[in-house]
Amino acid sequence: MLMSFPAIAGIVVVFLVPLLGTIRLSFSKWSGIGTPEPAGTANYRKLFSDPTFFSSVRLTLLFAVVVAVGVMVLATATAVSVRKGRVSAAFRVIWFLPAIVPGAAIAVFWGLAFQPISGAVNGVLGRLGLGSNHAWLASPDTARWAVMAVGIWAGVAFPFLIIVGAVARISPDLYEAAELDGATGWRQTRHVTLPLIQPVLVLLLMLELIWNFNSFTLIWAMTRGGPVSSTSTLPVRLYTAAFRDFDYGEASAIGVMASVVLIAAGLIGMRLANSRSAV
Repeated sequence: MLMSFPAIAGIVVVFLVPLLGTIRLSFSKWSGIGTPEPAGTANYRKLFSDPTFFSSVRLTLLFAVVVAVGVMVLATATAVSVRKGRVSAAFRVIWFLPAIVPGAAIAVFWGLAFQPISGAVNGVLGRLGLGSNHAWLASPDTARWAVMAVGIWAGVAFPFLIIVGAVARISPDLYEAAELDGATGWRQTRHVTLPLIQPVLVLLLMLELIWNFNSFTLIWAMTRGGPVSSTSTLPVRLYTAAFRDFDYGEASAIGVMASVVLIAAGLIGMRLANSRSAV
């Protein structure tokens, strides 16, 4: 017990104290100056009576699920595809580059690439005969999907590297035995590779869901939550409430509700993962 005291104290100071302070502030009205005034449940009533709040919740969950699943599918497919061959070492380095680039730089690059007139994306689509006048970030119908696509591109590097390491730990004898049984290509991947790396995939998927649920830099730098709040996720809404509207009580309430949604989604995900592994 004594040996674990520093770790427990660190958790209390770094996590528990700010959490309790945020919950307390969510029942107050405070502009950042002066003393917070008690507000009861006014901040929560304001959120629950605002339809855009529930739209932000749905959008946040959609963003987290789409990007996390897209990242995992792409990372797994590429990691399995480079299991053999001399190109794998160089490919790992190139594929990992987005992970070391700052999120703001990625957002600026893709924001310019999605420009309707001078953007590289429309330039490529125009040469393919698919039109060159798409306003990707100016239309509510396409802005969220454009940001999600960038999120997948930017987030695939880390899980790719982890999955490559997990695949490399699989004994070659298992693949040789599968080949003797007539399993090649996709059948080896399905019956040998994927079952053996399933614990790694589940852990990475849960991490990706958490990271993308809390994603802010990419969305804010690309769209500022627009157009027409079509990319206004809960982190973006929290930021605007705190640092644009200076309503730290509402921002704290948003943070508390976001934590509740994330914890509930995490528990459901863990339950589904456990039930699937039990089968």
